Amino acid sequence: MLAAAEVHLGAGGTLTLETAARAAGVTKAGLMYHFPTKEELLAAVLEHLMQRYESELLEVVRRRAGDGAADLPDVPAAQRHLAYLDWACDAALSAADLVIFADPKLRVPLTERWQAQLERWLEVPAGTGQDSRRRLLAVRLLADGAWFDRASGLLEISAPEADSLRRLALDLLGETA
Repeated sequence: MLAAAEVHLGAGGTLTLETAARAAGVTKAGLMYHFPTKEELLAAVLEHLMQRYESELLEVVRRRAGDGAADLPDVPAAQRHLAYLDWACDAALSAADLVIFADPKLRVPLTERWQAQLERWLEVPAGTGQDSRRRLLAVRLLADGAWFDRASGLLEISAPEADSLRRLALDLLGETA
């Protein structure tokens, strides 16, 4: 049901309990057994997306850092931010990835969930100097912009452009990379 809702959103559809049920090939009552409200459905779709993102992001981290990287918190902040940028430039994204903006009434709780996940991925360790924090933030904003533009269909990033962005990010991070 969640995959069907994601595909429906990605195709530009408006997500309601009715449209999600139709997309999944179930009755509205059947869908509501699992997701009684639109908020619960959108939260579940967001959770589904975040699980996929985390799996893909870990794959990027492992590819870049080697198989010794077990979990994101074990990877240095600069490497996690670079992996996020690499992922944002290359992941398969669609309008469904913008689910947190899909309903104005639910934007705040969904954004809070998204922010909590991002903080887990992109946490900057206590004691990190102000200059390093600013540099990490710049790389994060670069990645956030790439993610948003690609998910909204505004921009596609070629492999050479992604490489250029990564080199720019490495320059920004300086010695912390």
